[in-house]
Amino acid sequence: MVSSKKKNRQALSQKAEEAENLFKELMKTQGYRCTRERITVLKEIYESDSHLDADEIFVRLKKKGVSISRATVYHTLDLLFKFHLVNKIDLGHKHTHYEKSHGVNNHLHIICEQCDRVVEVHSDKLNEILEKLCEKNGFMLGSFSLQVFAKCREEADHHHCSKSLNNDPRHKE
Repeated sequence: MVSSKKKNRQALSQKAEEAENLFKELMKTQGYRCTRERITVLKEIYESDSHLDADEIFVRLKKKGVSISRATVYHTLDLLFKFHLVNKIDLGHKHTHYEKSHGVNNHLHIICEQCDRVVEVHSDKLNEILEKLCEKNGFMLGSFSLQVFAKCREEADHHHCSKSLNNDPRHKE
């Protein structure tokens, strides 16, 4: 029996491979060099299940022994955004976070203003509302990634949240 974690890793790996093939094709047709470093940045995002900023990507790659500069990370993120392979998102911090967008359903982020916890929510109703709004204004809905800032109940009720990213040693701002 295959565990759900293993299935999730396999799905992430498959999406990473699809995105990599698309990225290589787009770089070739647009006249960009397809370097190992650029592919490594893409894979780091697509094989992650979190929202990463450029410095987090840089540090993760350095820890893995990848020889890469911060400038290469930033330039690659710009290319990935240009090719619609990542979304730039504001999680209420003073810098941009990135998330994979190829093969990902439209969703919104609910972010606690106090503890910084982020929850992704998929909603068919929201999708329908946005489709109607776009249509009414002469557009056709493409992709979206929305951010909603709120206060989680535990934080509001107890002024402390056990799910806070600030309590998670893996989370570093």
